[in-house]
Amino acid sequence: MDGVEDASAALVVTSPPYPMIAMWDALFRGMGAADFESMHAALDVVWRECARALLPGGIACVVIGDALRTIGGRFRLFPNHARVLSAFEALGFDPLPYILWKKPTNRPNAFLGSGFLPPNAYVTLDCEFILILRKGGLRRFPAGDARRLRSAYTKPERDQWFSQVWELKGARQTRGNLSRRTAAFPPEVPQRLVRMFSVEGDLVLDPFAGTGTTLAEASRLGRRAVGYEVDAGMESEIKRQVEAAGARCAFVRP
Repeated sequence: MDGVEDASAALVVTSPPYPMIAMWDALFRGMGAADFESMHAALDVVWRECARALLPGGIACVVIGDALRTIGGRFRLFPNHARVLSAFEALGFDPLPYILWKKPTNRPNAFLGSGFLPPNAYVTLDCEFILILRKGGLRRFPAGDARRLRSAYTKPERDQWFSQVWELKGARQTRGNLSRRTAAFPPEVPQRLVRMFSVEGDLVLDPFAGTGTTLAEASRLGRRAVGYEVDAGMESEIKRQVEAAGARCAFVRP
């Protein structure tokens, strides 16, 4: 991410492709990654760039879900959140208490496995993780910093946002030619995270911009925003969202 200077971003808010989820298999194969560890190794390159770009005390918020898959006739969970946590810890980040994003479902009685007969049924995955990681110590501000004061949240906002379980519906989105679906990432997720962990005028970075939801919400909240996206088919949707937020949108192609 050469366009982002060292120690210039205050906040990363992103949701990467999820390893071991079928909808992302082709993308990872294009990077030469075909299994759990090689997929995460591809993501590790991005996390290193985020570490470079974040200022001391900067925060990274990573929305990631675990995966279920049958390989060689054995069904198992692949703990994506744990692997991402390990990657950031190796870069010197301090993990902070995470958020569980519980997605309401239209099938509340869904289950996996053998019905009512123990022991071969499985717990349904209906939560994703919002990992929160800090680069170094607390970020420091001058006493009475005006930008920080203008960015304050209310007590009801604080009480709701800083609870560990968020129950928010996902937003159905599509990618590129509308023939394939993206991860569900509703605007309220980045909206809350930007308010919680940045102040007006800060630079917010999304290395997996998708349809531009984080960029649009950061712009709407008076932050500067920069994002990266490998799918050129997303350009028009990113432009639409960012301009609807009242911000200018410029693209730089490699």
